[in-house]
Amino acid sequence: MSNAQAYVAAGLVGLAALILLVAWLTADPAEPDLQPGKQAFDRALAQAYVDAGCWQCHSIQTLREELAENFGRPAAGELPLGPDLSGIATQYHPDWHVAHFAVPDQVVHGSQMPAQRHLFEGDKLNELGRNVVKFLMTLDAPGTLRKPWPTGDHKAPVGNAESGRALFAQHCAGCHGDAGLGEGPAAHWFVGTRPPAKLAQGEAYRLGNNPGDSVYATLTNGLPGTGMPSFHELSDQQRANLTEHVLELLGKRE
Repeated sequence: MSNAQAYVAAGLVGLAALILLVAWLTADPAEPDLQPGKQAFDRALAQAYVDAGCWQCHSIQTLREELAENFGRPAAGELPLGPDLSGIATQYHPDWHVAHFAVPDQVVHGSQMPAQRHLFEGDKLNELGRNVVKFLMTLDAPGTLRKPWPTGDHKAPVGNAESGRALFAQHCAGCHGDAGLGEGPAAHWFVGTRPPAKLAQGEAYRLGNNPGDSVYATLTNGLPGTGMPSFHELSDQQRANLTEHVLELLGKRE
């Protein structure tokens, strides 16, 4: 290799090193590895969860070792088809779970979970069903597989009421009813918490001074501990469209 070639090679190596250094200095700092919270374990209630067969579709990241040790590896939900249940107690009221067991597709749009009729006697939970709900309400430690609901104030983008009407039929009518009268198929099971709002009669919670932003924030954040979930999985525009239709039902739009 000639001196000129050596100088060129050294220059290229130096340039590559400089590029790598700049990239390293300007890169976003790596996020720390998130760890699941420490979850208390109630074996008696966990037995109900196992007996009900919930493990066939769900996992509980925060109790994986305890479930496997006490009931065998399959009970830990090795091949979950549904969402991980860690931290679910911080989001939903027990009545939401009852309604979800009874009419899953009316509570969660597109749910593949069949109605859990083995947890009921008539239209009331049997002992097994009550204990399953009690177990779910112990799951208050956050995992890393369940996205937390947003919080805080949110500014509503411009929405389209017609598009929102179709979304309402898919995601909201199961509780609030097709006409927004609070008489959807799932509403029957909300007895220990506030029933679905009769939107078409002007009933709304936390409406605030700016109805559009308030409705949008409720759709985004949900109302933790009630039957009203967060719809953060929908896009900003979809929630804006839903907001416009809800405002029409509330009589806030001409």
